[in-house]
Amino acid sequence: MPKMPMTREEIDNTRARILDTALDIIITEGFNHLSVRKIASRLGVTATTIYNYYTNKNEINLMIRVRGFEKLYGLLTKHAAPYKDIESKIKALVRAYIEFGLNHPSYYDIMFNLHTPKYLDYVGTEIEPLAYTEKQNALKCLSLFTETIGAYLPVKGKRKDHFILYQVVKFWSDLHGLVTLTNSRLFHEVLDDVDAFIQQRTSDMIENIIKIKATFNDEQKPHEINST
Repeated sequence: MPKMPMTREEIDNTRARILDTALDIIITEGFNHLSVRKIASRLGVTATTIYNYYTNKNEINLMIRVRGFEKLYGLLTKHAAPYKDIESKIKALVRAYIEFGLNHPSYYDIMFNLHTPKYLDYVGTEIEPLAYTEKQNALKCLSLFTETIGAYLPVKGKRKDHFILYQVVKFWSDLHGLVTLTNSRLFHEVLDDVDAFIQQRTSDMIENIIKIKATFNDEQKPHEINST
């Protein structure tokens, strides 16, 4: 009797298992030690089976990143959606980012910490379109912060976008430090209450954004950013 074809759910589950296994190898051994044969061995299948789903390890790497940024974007939008006022949205985005980083440390590492191939490494290759998709997914996450903070700060002028991006990247740098130092457990070596520190530090970050807005409001008009 011929074997029944796999259902869409079975195919999706197999693809997910391949990505999960590859992610574990990258985290524990590094991207250079990732191979289709090693993934197949871990899963107890042949390399041919893996090739039925993915072309090579570079496609697998990018699909892990695509999947990670989809998860992050979904969490960010889920947390921010219930709020109408922008200040509450900013707080929700901060909570969501930290929640993602602490609850999905392996994804966070491959997305933001590990030295693995990214978009520019694939430019000019057959896999560039997928790399572009991965980059756009990442930028969608960033845009949630730039659009929200940009709507909050009454800035105008030729360098408005540059000013907002600077504030967001500075903000992101702080968030990244909180997540990375917590996941590495370095915070636990020097702090008695890591959760309390994270809460206080994120409150300080948001307060700084509020102070910037207050400075603009004191001038009673949108702040003009010089073009120089």
